Amino acid sequence: MDESERRYQELIQTSPAPINLFDASGEIVWGNDAVLDLLCLDSREDLIGRSIFEFIQPEDRFTAESELAEVVTEKESTGPTRMQLCTDSGEERTIRVATAPGKYKGEDIGQAVVIDVTRLDRVENELREEREFVEKALDTIDDVFYVIDSGGHLERWNNALLDVTGFSEEEVLTKNVEDFFVESDASNVSDSISRAFVNGNDTLEAVVETKSGEHIPYEFRKKRLTMGESVVGVVGIGRDITQQRSREQHLKAVDHLLQHHLRNQLNVIRGNADLLATEDDETESQHLSAIHRSAEKLLSLFDRHQEIVSQVLVESGREQIDIVAVLRDLLGEFRDDYPQAEFRLTSPDTAPVFASSYIEQSLRELVWNAVKHNNSATPEVHVVVEADSAPIEVILRDSGPPIAQAEYAFIEDPASLDSTSHPSGLGLWAANLAVTYSRGTFTIREGSTNGNEIVIELPTAVDDWEDR
Repeated sequence: MDESERRYQELIQTSPAPINLFDASGEIVWGNDAVLDLLCLDSREDLIGRSIFEFIQPEDRFTAESELAEVVTEKESTGPTRMQLCTDSGEERTIRVATAPGKYKGEDIGQAVVIDVTRLDRVENELREEREFVEKALDTIDDVFYVIDSGGHLERWNNALLDVTGFSEEEVLTKNVEDFFVESDASNVSDSISRAFVNGNDTLEAVVETKSGEHIPYEFRKKRLTMGESVVGVVGIGRDITQQRSREQHLKAVDHLLQHHLRNQLNVIRGNADLLATEDDETESQHLSAIHRSAEKLLSLFDRHQEIVSQVLVESGREQIDIVAVLRDLLGEFRDDYPQAEFRLTSPDTAPVFASSYIEQSLRELVWNAVKHNNSATPEVHVVVEADSAPIEVILRDSGPPIAQAEYAFIEDPASLDSTSHPSGLGLWAANLAVTYSRGTFTIREGSTNGNEIVIELPTAVDDWEDR
C-alpha cells in the first residue's frame, strides 16, 4: 500500500459517516467502523466479501444495480439516493447514499458515503402525523378557524371557512380578510384585527357575505400569536350566532309582549269575572264573551311562543324545498277552508330553495293572517314566486288594511323593542325567524295599490357551491 492509499484509508477509517468500498459486482472490499455499526456487524471479517445487495431491500435493488453500473463502469457519481437497508440483525433502516468512482489496490471500485436517516424519518413521520391530526381536528369543528399573519393577510384556515363562504382554496388566496364581510362591517373587521395585535385579543360581531350573497352573523374571537418574543400574527375562531341572536331577540320580544298583554288580558278576565258576580243574567253573556276573547288571545300568544321556542332550541338545519309545491298545496288547503276568499299563485313550475323546515309553517301563518285581518266580503291573497335569478323571491300580496309599523319595526331594528313599542302578536316574528334561519330576508311594505306586500328572499338550491 503506497502512502496516498494509507492516508486515504486512515481518513475514511476515522470518518463518523459510514463509508463502504465495493467492486464492479457489488462485492464489498472494505468498510470503516461506522459501516459495521450501521449493519450491526461485529467485525470487518463479517463484512468483506459480502455483496452490498444482501443488505439492500428488494424494492431498491434495481436502483442500486443501476447506480453501481454508472459509478464503476461509466465513472459517474450518483446520489444522494434514498434506500431501505436490512441489517444483519434484521432491523430496517432508511439511508441516503452518495456514490463516487475510485481506486482500491489498483482496481476500479465504487465508494459509497452513507447517512442513516432512520431517526430523522421517524421524527418527520411523527411530525407529519401530528400535523395531520391537528388539521383533521380543526377541519372537524363547525367553527371557522383562521390565522392572520403580521401583514394582515389570511395565512391559514380550516375547511369550515370554505364550507361557510362557498369559496375555493384558490379564491380564498386572492382575497383580503375584509372581502368576506358586508361592506358596512369591513372597516370594523380591520379595526378589530388591529386591536388584537395591539391589545393581545379582541372580539367582534360582523356579518359574513358568502359567495352566493347570503348574509350570516358571526362572532369572531381572536388573540395575538407570538413565537418567542416576536409577534407573528393573530389566531382566532369565528362562530355562527344566527340562533344566538334570534334567541336574544325572541326573549326580549316575548318579555315585553307578555308583560303588556298578559297583564291587560288578565285584568279583563278579572274585571269581567267580578262583574259577573254583581250583574243580572242579561249582561252575563257579554262579560262571558269578553272573558272568552281574552282567554283565546292568551292561548294564541302562547301557541306562537311555543312554535318560536321550537325553532330557536332545535338545530333543524336547512334542506332543499320546492317552494312552489309548498305554496300550491298550502293555498289549496286555504281555498277549502275559506271559500269566500280568493287565493292566486303566480309562479314557475318549480323553484327549489335551501330553507329551514319551519318555512312552510311560517308561510301558513302569513296567509292566515292576511285572511283573518281582512274584513272585506272577498279577501284576496296573491302569491308571486320570482325565480329568474338568485335569491328566489316569494311575494305575498293581500287586500287587507295596512299592517301597523309597530307590528314589524323590530325586524329591521331589534333594538326598538321596549315595553311601549312591540308587536301585538308573535306571528310575524315566527315567520321572520324561519326566514332568518333559512339565511334569507324578510321585508314588509305597503302594496302598490292597496293592502300589504311581504317579500321573502330565499337562497337558491344548487348542486354545489361552485354553481352559486
